[in-house]
Amino acid sequence: MVFDGVGIVALVIAAILIAIVAFFYSNLGLGGGQLYVPIMVLVFPASIFAMKDIVPLSLCFAFATMAMSAYSHNRKNLVHFRVGLVLALFGLIGVGAGVVFTSVLPDWVVKASFAAMLVIVATKMIYDIYRKRKDYVSCPTSFSLRCWLTGTGVSIVTGFLIGSFGIGGGVVSVPLIIYVYRFEPRMAIGTSALLGAVLTPAALVAYALDPAGGVNIHWPLALVLTPIVFVMALIGSTWGLQKLKTNLVKTIFTFGVYLAASGMIISLLI
Repeated sequence: MVFDGVGIVALVIAAILIAIVAFFYSNLGLGGGQLYVPIMVLVFPASIFAMKDIVPLSLCFAFATMAMSAYSHNRKNLVHFRVGLVLALFGLIGVGAGVVFTSVLPDWVVKASFAAMLVIVATKMIYDIYRKRKDYVSCPTSFSLRCWLTGTGVSIVTGFLIGSFGIGGGVVSVPLIIYVYRFEPRMAIGTSALLGAVLTPAALVAYALDPAGGVNIHWPLALVLTPIVFVMALIGSTWGLQKLKTNLVKTIFTFGVYLAASGMIISLLI
């Protein structure tokens, strides 16, 4: 039995792994694309699913993860709407560029770029954990012009990563909000989730309207798997806000990103 070219066993395996990612990544302000993409690359048949076809599916899952994370964090007053929406506005510029990047370049270039991005991000997180960098414990009420210029510039990069790799963008936006805006980690995570919840559907629409038609969006799979992500992300983010400490969340994130990078590199070599 197959579903849109995917056997029932592969579909169940993908659903279980994607559900686990949604549960934990909803606590990180991340869409989970760092793991959603490698999971689908390894589980779904390469003869049917090119990398560029997997990216829109990952965007569906990333939106569900970010939306539920933003909802849960907002219930605890841990979303800064002004900063999140301003960054999202500028991030839309990067989204368009990212969609073009993935649509026109060879599959191996997109995979190699994705793997490199994962290694850089995970290494930076390990460096911060090793140095025992202290987190901010509050959020400022006003921001300088330099702060806004830096933030909006990096948000364009965030949009590019979302559009090109099908991630939620939190790998860039969470550190951005912490280091540039000096938010305490949970507020940064909630605000990053809002940013991703705005930009991921924008990227998906851009792929759907792609005039070149180089990307095939597997809507039946999206309709089956995305509700699972919604449920698990809501449960995970609600539980995590009560139980998980920040350093543990960072450690889980770092391990997961390195694991994803390894999977992408193996896929390239094969």
